Amino acid sequence: MLTTERPHRSAPPLPRPARPSTTAWVALIAAAAFGLEMTVSARYGYVRDELYFLAAGHHLAFGYVDQPALTPLLARLSQLATGNTLVGFRVLPALALAALVAITAAISRQLGAGRTGQLLAALATATCGEFLGALHELTTTTPDLVFWAVTLLLATKLLARRDPRWWLAIGAAVGVGAEAKWNIGFLVLGLAAGLLATPQRHLLRSRWLLAGALLALALAAPDLVWQGLHGWPNLDVFRSLQTQAGANRISYWPAQIFFTGPALTPIWVAGLVWSVRNRSARPFRALGLTCGFVIVLQFVLGGKPYYPGGAYTFLFAAGAVAAERWLATRKPRAAVKLGAVMLVSCAIGLPIALPVLPARALHTLPLQKVNYDLAETIGWPQQVALIARQYQALPAAERARTTILTGNYGEAGALARYGPADGLPTAYSGNNNFWRWGPPPARTTAAIAVNVDPALLRREFTSVRQVATFDNGLGVDDDEQGVAIYLATGLTSSWATAWPAFRDYS
Repeated sequence: MLTTERPHRSAPPLPRPARPSTTAWVALIAAAAFGLEMTVSARYGYVRDELYFLAAGHHLAFGYVDQPALTPLLARLSQLATGNTLVGFRVLPALALAALVAITAAISRQLGAGRTGQLLAALATATCGEFLGALHELTTTTPDLVFWAVTLLLATKLLARRDPRWWLAIGAAVGVGAEAKWNIGFLVLGLAAGLLATPQRHLLRSRWLLAGALLALALAAPDLVWQGLHGWPNLDVFRSLQTQAGANRISYWPAQIFFTGPALTPIWVAGLVWSVRNRSARPFRALGLTCGFVIVLQFVLGGKPYYPGGAYTFLFAAGAVAAERWLATRKPRAAVKLGAVMLVSCAIGLPIALPVLPARALHTLPLQKVNYDLAETIGWPQQVALIARQYQALPAAERARTTILTGNYGEAGALARYGPADGLPTAYSGNNNFWRWGPPPARTTAAIAVNVDPALLRREFTSVRQVATFDNGLGVDDDEQGVAIYLATGLTSSWATAWPAFRDYS
């Protein structure tokens, strides 16, 4: 029978409240991370996923083909609150990085870190290349990282106090996180495995766990219902992602080092070892096992290397405790030197994580081979302008019956963002949720097609000819460089008949 557990008498002592000076220094580190992100917020441009979420924000729903509802909602609210500016759009992810810094420091305090440990945990988070790069953008990863960190903080409190009432708060965090990205389900699996493998498994026998699970399910229900009503299109997306599993496994372990940073790898490895093996960390061993479990599980499943990124908040926090105790036996300035190493390592890797170099530099230094998004943030207004020139070159009568098609959601999102200023009609795409917002108007029998398979176009139109090729003008290699633009005329059937052939859930 499920019971309501009371804290055991043998529970570890509660962590001391952070000293005001410690809180101030953590806040300063968080503010510096926020400031760094905002300083480069307007460099380059939107990444393709941001353009997609901006478009999705104008089609608010309880779910989407490839993600739950939260990120498009955040994109829409951010756009409304900041006047549709790129700088304003980047405020929310920069705040998310600051929050991640504070949460990691709070986790380290729960684990027993003093002032030095908390500051090291905060600094590790603020200088982590993966966090800097991911939280430069407003994508599904932004709230995903935050709610992983929040869940881990709440789980740390659960284990520190041995009070099962924390399950309710954990359930709320998981439920909201599930509305951002389904990825948080792996953390839930890891937490269950970690608890089952340790004496803390008794915390699973509680009515509060059931209540937390029901709360999480209720918060995640809108997306689940939407997926069910629409035939579970997310399964098609998962199958498409699985085709990348082999390549993901090859790069996975090197990426865990380079995404976090060579200087931080010893910190999180020490955190994993300390939390699993150190006697003083015994109350929190379940969380060390949780983080190790999700990192290994993503490798086994062939997930993208950044999927378990949220686990590093706990590992940085645990590693900071281990580092603090090691530093206590060294000279007083050893901690300062360690912090300096973190900062120098961050500075060296910064051009990979953030757009600090001129965009043209990506031609000679192809940093986008490491951070794909760097190059994917350039050239969108120029591409839209090229499409507009092709559209405006058509005779007025032909323009009236011509729609615009794109091969991926980034191109369609760019046209939605910049197209109205260039006098372009609504763009359509078969990629992911854009397919559901189609088909084009029935009156249109021709299309300017951007990056669409010419074989598909020739099946559906009587005439197809290439009219332009996109060049970003910087010589930067990315997914849009060299994309062909076609003029397709003479639709051989109706759009209602042709549209299913354009569907691409990937």
